[in-house]
Amino acid sequence: MPAGRPSKYDPAICKQVVPFMADGYSVAGLAGHLGVALQTVYNWMDAHPEFMDAVKEGQAAAAMWWEDRLRKNAQTGDGNAASCIFGLKNRAPKEWRDRKEIDHSSEDGSMTPTTIIIKGADGSGN
Repeated sequence: MPAGRPSKYDPAICKQVVPFMADGYSVAGLAGHLGVALQTVYNWMDAHPEFMDAVKEGQAAAAMWWEDRLRKNAQTGDGNAASCIFGLKNRAPKEWRDRKEIDHSSEDGSMTPTTIIIKGADGSGN
């Protein structure tokens, strides 16, 4: 028998996840809504595939909520576009992150040496 207190997990919780997160909430917000620690939510995701699926679907619904707010802001000028973009960068980072890709390879695939000069506050190299 495993040590520790019994889990509060109940498969019925899965039905709460998507509707809650569809209002733009994060996984941390979900933890607060469920009255458990954030780590507990992650543990449940690892232990219960149906819960992980619900959270992933909830995360997509939350991203959609933020995208909808940004779209409405673009159409009407009402709202705060910066907060929407911030929400999207955090809720859907693969699609909304600022990408900065630097290719340091030469045509033959070898690495190209790079020199970085850091100037002092006075503009000198000291």
